[in-house]
Amino acid sequence: MRTLAIAVAAALATACAAPDQPQRYFVLEGDAAAAPAPAASAPKREGTLLVAPVTAAGFYRTRELAYSNAAGTRSYYQYASWTELPSMTIGSALVTRLERSGTFRTVTSAASGASGTLLLRVHLDELYHDAVTPPGAARVALTAQLIDAGSRALIDRRAFTATAPAKSYDADGAVAGIRAALDQVLDEVVGWVVAPR
Repeated sequence: MRTLAIAVAAALATACAAPDQPQRYFVLEGDAAAAPAPAASAPKREGTLLVAPVTAAGFYRTRELAYSNAAGTRSYYQYASWTELPSMTIGSALVTRLERSGTFRTVTSAASGASGTLLLRVHLDELYHDAVTPPGAARVALTAQLIDAGSRALIDRRAFTATAPAKSYDADGAVAGIRAALDQVLDEVVGWVVAPR
């Protein structure tokens, strides 16, 4: 009888326990080929543009998907992550888009050891789902610096921010919004870098 009672209790515990939700991994950037092709009249430069590895604020140095459900707070979604660090995705996307602009003879990562004429440094300030009011909005903020690679003198500095509506009040909706906001910010950064000075 005691054995039967233990077996029944174990069965009830198993039935009431919710199964673990599987961890899901999202690709941050959409199709890079969707970026607009350079205009035929775009000014050309002979120099090489170096893109430094993108740095990130402490809270965003992770693959976890961030959100805020109260002003002045940040949290991570429990079962949603990016496939790679957002800073790495942003760095790769910038190199791809700047190459497509056709403005520079060469665009490459500063980590490659190549020498160049200009250096682009980008810092990820924010990348999260602002879910205070459902369904919320995606927010992306970057700070960029353009530096003379020879003298290390600062040529220009600018902050970029973008928001896009979340498609739904969950991780899927947040990801769609963040992708849209990031596309907007990256386009603005590229436009700023290639602008004549």
